[in-house]
Amino acid sequence: MQSIYHQALGSEFHRLHPEMQKKYGLTSKQNLMALGQGRMTEIRGMNPLLRPFLQAGVIDHLIFGERGKNVPFTLENFAYQDDQGRETVSWIRRFFFPYAIRGFDASMRYDEEKGTIVDDIGKSGAVQVELDLHVTNEGGLFMKSKGMTYQGKVQLPGPHTSVYEHYDEEKEEFHVHVHVEHPVFGTVLMYEGTFYTEFLPMTYSNIPERGILV
Repeated sequence: MQSIYHQALGSEFHRLHPEMQKKYGLTSKQNLMALGQGRMTEIRGMNPLLRPFLQAGVIDHLIFGERGKNVPFTLENFAYQDDQGRETVSWIRRFFFPYAIRGFDASMRYDEEKGTIVDDIGKSGAVQVELDLHVTNEGGLFMKSKGMTYQGKVQLPGPHTSVYEHYDEEKEEFHVHVHVEHPVFGTVLMYEGTFYTEFLPMTYSNIPERGILV
């Protein structure tokens, strides 16, 4: 079985760094999860006067208004089959601020008809974006959203998200840079940092609903 990212990238998948291939090659047949732990060097973006409006997205783990530096971070990737039998990978991100723990969650799947990754954002998965994937010369992965819809039907004038991740052989760690940009308000959220990843045994009894922790 090929992972959803392998399906989306085709032969380009083999240009990824071996550690990136291991992480993005996870399938539900392996019964493994990837646990990343590290720190975000800086989390910034959005006019401070407008940040309180972002709190509306906190409940569904869509967005948050907190900002800071050297923020502890965890990432859990579960590869599982959803209730429709589709191969799916969860992205459970946690940011540990001094007075709050915030989530930025999603679950990704490969759409064969569209030939692309579909990202169901938040705990509910009500907001979806399609992703373009490219392998960089350094063996990293660049993902960029193209359009945003509500329940796959209603087009939303939402922000665009870009994610760049690569592996540092010398430090044996992953580097990530995420940028959420709105066409009117500019940078809504930007964070970058590093994390280490380990692969742990998984049973179906410990997979959260939709692969997302509540």
